[in-house]
Amino acid sequence: MSPFGTAVALALALLVQTALGRLAPGQVAILDPFLLVVVYSGLTRGELHGMLAGTMAGWIQDIQFGGPVSGLSALTKLLLGFGVGAAGSRFLLVGPGPRLLVLVTASLADALLLERLAAMLGVPVAELTLHALLTRAAVNALVGALLFHLLDKRLRTSA
Repeated sequence: MSPFGTAVALALALLVQTALGRLAPGQVAILDPFLLVVVYSGLTRGELHGMLAGTMAGWIQDIQFGGPVSGLSALTKLLLGFGVGAAGSRFLLVGPGPRLLVLVTASLADALLLERLAAMLGVPVAELTLHALLTRAAVNALVGALLFHLLDKRLRTSA
């Protein structure tokens, strides 16, 4: 995905997150479209692109849907973008199975990193129950795997 494609994907993620917040405010934490953009960017373009996409995604989340500390989501997504990009460049993570595993791991790591960083800074955040955490990981993995498959198919036919 090119930098322009990443910017478009981040704009679409903002649109999806805003729509989810309006239509189902209680269920907004179940799907994280910004995380999907960061994971795809890291898997397809490496750790640098993943870090940059993660930073931008986190800043958008912090500014639009913010919390008491700006930059907390940006730091979390930056770390995830680097981790996914590094893993994607060292391991073969191209099939649906490995990508599902990466999405589940990234979803769990995102929530736990954000919670731990907030606790370290003394910032109150809503804690996710085990059920909510697993539901979020499953939804992100299923939606992400479907989107990644469609994107790969679209990019292959256009190339």
